[in-house]
Amino acid sequence: MRRVRQHVNPLKSDLLEIEVPRVEAPPGRRLEVELGSAEAHFLMDLARADPQGMYVGVEIRREVVDRANRAARAAGLDNLRSVFANMSVDLPRLFAAGSVGRFHLNFPDPWWKSRQQKRRVVNPLLAQDIHAALAPGGELFVETDIFDIALEAMAVLETPGDDGRARFANAHAPWSFLSENPFAARSRREKQCDAEGAKIWRLLYRKAADRRSGSGAR
Repeated sequence: MRRVRQHVNPLKSDLLEIEVPRVEAPPGRRLEVELGSAEAHFLMDLARADPQGMYVGVEIRREVVDRANRAARAAGLDNLRSVFANMSVDLPRLFAAGSVGRFHLNFPDPWWKSRQQKRRVVNPLLAQDIHAALAPGGELFVETDIFDIALEAMAVLETPGDDGRARFANAHAPWSFLSENPFAARSRREKQCDAEGAKIWRLLYRKAADRRSGSGAR
């Protein structure tokens, strides 16, 4: 089997110009998206538990996307698909505004070296794109076993936008973590952390309501 790279620089020029499809859920079906879905083990658990939902994985490694789609077909999960795309730049083209019920971001790459930290995915631009794609009251779930990344994500998500309004509301309490995973799914990395007794930091945010109209803020 051909070796697939585990870490890919999302800022490489050829990965900033991927031709991506528009992804839409059939009428009446909830759309949930995992960013950096790898082999989509987490999404397969969700898709099995909820056949009426539609589950989409966004993954930057084409070979892994192909492998995940083959596995979904073999499992008979017609409500699950993976797409080759770069979450750092492609979300506005992948998803219409207000179309996603929930995003999941499980164990993003740490990029430890100082010169690499600009590659970390949870940043104000990604938060803006996620906010735009979320339906009113939609959610963003983040988990990581690296405390610094959890704090960085929390700082981005709890900081108001340029207009001074909050874009996300912490579903637990401001500046706090969830004690456990609230979903019927576990990623491969989460299972490994559980087996090793490693601490996992979990965050759940909801799209904040527009204070003027009560609808999702833009």
